[in-house]
Amino acid sequence: MKTKHLKRGFIFLLNLVLFHVGYGQKIHPTIVDNQIKFSLSPVLYDNLSISHWGEKELLKSSPKFSGAASIKYYKHIKNNIGINIGVGFTVAPFNMHYNIDVPENSIFQTGTYQEKNEQLDLKYDKYISMWNIPLSVEKLIKRNEKQYYSIELGAKLNRVIDYDKEITVNDVYTIDETTEATLFDLKMVNKKTIFSYFIKAGLINIMSHKNTFQVNGVVHFSFTKLGTASYEFHHLNYESRGQLSQKVNYIGLELIYGISLFK
Repeated sequence: MKTKHLKRGFIFLLNLVLFHVGYGQKIHPTIVDNQIKFSLSPVLYDNLSISHWGEKELLKSSPKFSGAASIKYYKHIKNNIGINIGVGFTVAPFNMHYNIDVPENSIFQTGTYQEKNEQLDLKYDKYISMWNIPLSVEKLIKRNEKQYYSIELGAKLNRVIDYDKEITVNDVYTIDETTEATLFDLKMVNKKTIFSYFIKAGLINIMSHKNTFQVNGVVHFSFTKLGTASYEFHHLNYESRGQLSQKVNYIGLELIYGISLFK
């Protein structure tokens, strides 16, 4: 999954918002008033962005599933337009891997453990936990007496919980009883706080006592990089190095249960 797919999804949903708000239908009296909302979201994060230099591109990254949760307060303002503000929790995955057929004349093909070092691999997964404060504007469009369409635009302030300013990864192999060799090293510099943005579109079902159950499609992205890193492979008799970065980019579903405060 590429970042451009997220951008295309954002543009599509933004056009949908502008169509309904700019050329909207007749305004109906709201039935969705002030609420406390509880949400859970299964999401698919974009892979790391990797820039490569050298003879072979060895380092890879894959999209990863994760999740998010939040508690929000919804305040109806006017004409089925309201504001959401709350607190949430998100887990951002950091995923990279490689699998290398080691050249015969490499140092890894010498010494006591050369048979074990014919093919070397690494799978590195780290999960970054973040508190966040989402703020958004939501537009409701009546479908029928029991259902509303919802379109939402917003931003989040994200703050990393277990913050490490720098992360170092080293993949070291034993050649013999007295010698070790480094195959791969990486040094990453991280940010503690970043802003991100989202757009949502979905359907609200009105339940008893004006409570609601809502399902949204979500496109979430950040312009700021959560972390940037330089990496390099060694002792392979050819050059392979580069840079990578991580953003808070994902698509997913959001399931929301809303409890109306005034019934």
